[in-house]
Amino acid sequence: MQRIVMLLGMALLIALGGCSQETDQAVDKPSEEITVWAWNLEAEYLKDIVPAFEEKYPDIKVNVLKLSADQVYQRLTTGLAAGIESQLPDLVQVENQRIDLYMDRFRESFVDLSEMGFDEHRDKFVEGKIAPLMNEDGGVMAFPRDIGPMAVFYRADLFEEAGIDPADIKTWNDYVEAGVTMHEQTGTLMTGIQLNHDTSFYRAMLQQHELFYFDLEGNVAANTEAAHRSMEMLKKMDDAGILLHAATAEEINAAIKNDAVASVISGSWQKGIIEDQMPEQEGLWRVMKMPAFEEDGLTAANDGGSNLAITSVSSNKEAAYLFGEFASVDVENQLYGAMEYGAYPALIDAIERPELDEGIPFYGGQKIFSIFAEEAVDLPVVNFTSDFLRARETYNDAIGRVVLQDVPVEEALETAANRLEASTGRGASNE
Repeated sequence: MQRIVMLLGMALLIALGGCSQETDQAVDKPSEEITVWAWNLEAEYLKDIVPAFEEKYPDIKVNVLKLSADQVYQRLTTGLAAGIESQLPDLVQVENQRIDLYMDRFRESFVDLSEMGFDEHRDKFVEGKIAPLMNEDGGVMAFPRDIGPMAVFYRADLFEEAGIDPADIKTWNDYVEAGVTMHEQTGTLMTGIQLNHDTSFYRAMLQQHELFYFDLEGNVAANTEAAHRSMEMLKKMDDAGILLHAATAEEINAAIKNDAVASVISGSWQKGIIEDQMPEQEGLWRVMKMPAFEEDGLTAANDGGSNLAITSVSSNKEAAYLFGEFASVDVENQLYGAMEYGAYPALIDAIERPELDEGIPFYGGQKIFSIFAEEAVDLPVVNFTSDFLRARETYNDAIGRVVLQDVPVEEALETAANRLEASTGRGASNE
């Protein structure tokens, strides 16, 4: 602990020019090499900040290995089960919803960052991000990186062609009506639904009721009013003929690129995907808040957001801590991740920076980060539990039965509740 504090203090003095070269050389800096596993945009972000980190800590070399999300989780799980140090990285990207799973299955798998001094940073992050990262003793188990405050990304040109004013869309019923108009006027579907893997905007609807697959006590929430109301709205969207049925996110992105879908309900990270995969559509996109169930109701919800965890078998924990802290707590780095990749910061000081209140040319000069900022502070706290993956599969099966097989919502959710309660041993929520 004392060593880390001394290192950080010295780094600050160097940055301010208040330390001579001789004094710097006298500091006992860690001289190590660390490996980081990450995927997609997070991997690119981490690669981008490595040079600045290695300039600050020249005796630490950072290797970022970019894999797919499935590869990261498969390798991590296999390595933890085997307990072999050589098969694991020093730092690994883990989503909030997976933390509980690893804490339950591999209780000693990650380093408790609170024991390395991270508690001084805890209050710097939005509550909806930090709460799921804490263990039963109140320790923080991973560096908070970004969050995914959700919104509706939409094609302004298609909305204009259809005669739709986005300002008139306040509720989900408004969104459905606008979708019907969109299809009638342009032949374009309003949005897409990914049926073979994940339906994130159903989870968003649950969060707008301040609930999730489980309640905060970890009970199964499939038979709650929120679950039924959200599923009924999803069915209404499908019955209205405004949803593109897709198997994968790639299919939806292809439809967006080909003007077959007019909007995307997604986390802020969708910004990076649109800019990367559809550069020819620059200037055509805008962002609006998600609809609510009632006018002036809760619009906020979160989808995704990453963290960096130190594996307990790492022999380079100190160096890993310094890089994780650099990626997580440094305001400039958090701003860069947001502006470059749409990885919206969980760090409050970064959220409040004026750079995130500037217009974005790709979005016609709209100040899209201001929308995410308003949503970020209202993100509900949810309990993912260690059974998140099982629950996601069960709920998605219920969605498929409702959408594809026309099974009544009540029957589909009753089946989901029974399956989850039996397979997890959890009780039914009283919400």
